[in-house]
Amino acid sequence: LVTGAGGSIGAELCRQVVQFKPAKLILLDASEENLYRIQMELHHELNFLNYLPILTQLQNYSLVEKIFQQHKPSLVLHAAAYKHVPLIETNPWEAITNNVLTSKNLIEIAIRYDVSRFVLVSTDKAVRPTNVMGASKRLTELIMIAHSQAKMSTSFMAVRFGNVLGSSGSVIPLFKNQIARGGPVTVT
Repeated sequence: LVTGAGGSIGAELCRQVVQFKPAKLILLDASEENLYRIQMELHHELNFLNYLPILTQLQNYSLVEKIFQQHKPSLVLHAAAYKHVPLIETNPWEAITNNVLTSKNLIEIAIRYDVSRFVLVSTDKAVRPTNVMGASKRLTELIMIAHSQAKMSTSFMAVRFGNVLGSSGSVIPLFKNQIARGGPVTVT
């Protein structure tokens, strides 16, 4: 199961996972366009047909729990998150709701349904965070660590990505645009 499956990082995770020929790949995303795009790529370009696209927000706790109950995923790759620092700075409660509370619920559902491995896609901004987005991801990591210390069958791990070139959050297109307009180039 991949959350944020249609995003730039989630979609790449899907591309990598299909190489291992999983029995089923569950794609969760809140963006209809992004979910459709990765569905079509899996189907028509990668010839992988064992997928189930589910258009939902992870805040829909009862539906997410039903998905786990019905499909019993063994691996969760949790890439869904708000990642744009300036937007999160002006909408901090959304970072808490989406990045922290939703991830906490997903972790608890994964434990309840005996998911073997849970991988949290985090950010380099979670290291000594200086902004709301980094703090929200660090808090999510700490919640995951707290759950992982209980004796259970689910293994938890996190991976921190920096500015992923070509991702929807990449700063490179902004820099190119600023340079094309003659500057200045803004660095936060």
